[in-house]
Amino acid sequence: MKDKKALFITFDLSGYYDNIAKGLSEHFSDVEFHNVANIKFKYKNLFQRLHSVLYKVLKKQKLKNYYKLQPIVESTQGKTYDYIIIVRPDLFFDSQLIKLKSRTKHFIAYYHDSINNILRKKDVVHFFDKVYTYEKKDVYNYKLNFLTNFIYLDDYFNSNPIEYDAFTIMSKDYRLETLEQVSLFFKKHNKKFNFLVHSDKEQPKSELFTFITERQNNKQVLEHISKCKLIVDIHKYGIQDGLTFRVSESLFFNKKLITSNQDIKTYDFYNPKNIYVIEPNTPVNIPEDFFTTPYEALPVSLIQKYHYTNWISTIIDDHKV
Repeated sequence: MKDKKALFITFDLSGYYDNIAKGLSEHFSDVEFHNVANIKFKYKNLFQRLHSVLYKVLKKQKLKNYYKLQPIVESTQGKTYDYIIIVRPDLFFDSQLIKLKSRTKHFIAYYHDSINNILRKKDVVHFFDKVYTYEKKDVYNYKLNFLTNFIYLDDYFNSNPIEYDAFTIMSKDYRLETLEQVSLFFKKHNKKFNFLVHSDKEQPKSELFTFITERQNNKQVLEHISKCKLIVDIHKYGIQDGLTFRVSESLFFNKKLITSNQDIKTYDFYNPKNIYVIEPNTPVNIPEDFFTTPYEALPVSLIQKYHYTNWISTIIDDHKV
């Protein structure tokens, strides 16, 4: 594979996929990497802006995405790739996907959101030779290939002392009611917690969470995780059940996990001594021994199964000729 070429495109605000690009370099002599989230774009004029507004109303797509992504498509002109792997291909327009597909032997997509959450993902499946998803329902409903999210770290060094019992970070949405129940439990039992909730607008102060308006980068999130005993994961219940990166962080750091995701019980790393599953929108009552008993370490081979290097190997091995 060392004489082969790959193009990897993702939309990643947090840096979860940086090591995927690095890992691909272990398999390919030439890897082109584009993180669409880093592309800055300004409309050229008022006409272009108005055209985009009208297009979104009529076609239900953001013309802004076309303008942002077109330079990537144009940069591939006259090139061929052995593999093109795209995370969030729904951002591309059909005409752009057709051009990219014509430039590779293996056109592959990965969905780390459910089709239920982003409906256009259903519309672009047919462009790809293979589509992987972390959502089991989409595997069944749309005949996709299951591939869960991954541990995105190789190592992490810190000397931070533990400052609080639990940490999480999430966006302000319908899940706040469930996080509130977790907060009330921690407060009642005199446990320290640091729950960050991102909102684009200023919010009234709360004793149950800390509202933030500035997005935390991955370095900041890992700093918080290093200071906590356990991680809380309020997934987008009712919308998608794929494992979040909070889960992979708990595996990497050997930290216990409190999660709203019932489906986690079906995974081979599930251990009720390490993972406590709560019901969304209901009062929380976690046994004290969950907090006082030590984390039960998992076999190294099991952790490796969920590492990003295995994520890459799965895709490549599935397409070897």
